[in-house]
Amino acid sequence: MTLTQQQFDRVNLAFTKQSEIYDEYESTNKVLHWMRQQVYRVALKYLNEGDKILELNSGTGTDAIFFAKNGFNVLATDLSDGMIEKIRNKILKEKLSDKIRVTQCSFTELEKLYPEKFDFIFSNFGGLNCADDLSEVIKHFPNLLNKGGRIIIVIMPPFCPWELVQIFRGKIKFALRRFNKAGAASNVEGIQFKTFYYSAGDFKKSLSNNFKVIYRQGLGIFTPVPQMEKFQKRFPRLLKLLNRTDEKLSRYFPFNLTGDHLILVAEYNPKTN
Repeated sequence: MTLTQQQFDRVNLAFTKQSEIYDEYESTNKVLHWMRQQVYRVALKYLNEGDKILELNSGTGTDAIFFAKNGFNVLATDLSDGMIEKIRNKILKEKLSDKIRVTQCSFTELEKLYPEKFDFIFSNFGGLNCADDLSEVIKHFPNLLNKGGRIIIVIMPPFCPWELVQIFRGKIKFALRRFNKAGAASNVEGIQFKTFYYSAGDFKKSLSNNFKVIYRQGLGIFTPVPQMEKFQKRFPRLLKLLNRTDEKLSRYFPFNLTGDHLILVAEYNPKTN
């Protein structure tokens, strides 16, 4: 992996600062809340009772808490000091220490978790877009998954309709930023670092032959991106209509290859001689 220590330090600092406001931001953001519910619908469809979950880039622990309350055991990991602190505080508040463990760990250091095995690996809302080579993360998965285990990653793809239409507003650089193979500059709480965008094809190429992609869904195709908060407030009825349109079409080609995010599911079945 070619990411520099400076990149990791910036990501840590950026998301540590964001950890102070993220939960409040999501509580008032209808699009972000809707997106998370779509992810949960897919995750619950592919989880089996008693599955043990490894979550990457766990953020403030929203997803870990959800899975724990639905009966699953979770190992929550994150690079950010601030996010780890938030997760631990939530676990204590929700009295879920018997269901959730926490380890501060980057997705570049997953060998630290060996030889522990999981049934399900989960990464939400573009955490893996901080990696400059997706395969360098996913190469660890066979060592962490039980046979028949599944992975769900929610990543930001290059083709996002709501960003592309910004060309007509003269924001050409912004509209085309996701197509930059060298990564695009991101700014989180005043801290800059690079973000890399991956297609469903990139995801498939990063998998070994022991994995099979079993589901793809676009997320935020017709629904505007979460950052368009004024749209949410001005057009609440239209927003609901766009949500419903997404829900009906996002599983089908070509809509399952585009959006603000993609929900991608693969199953691990190692070949035996």
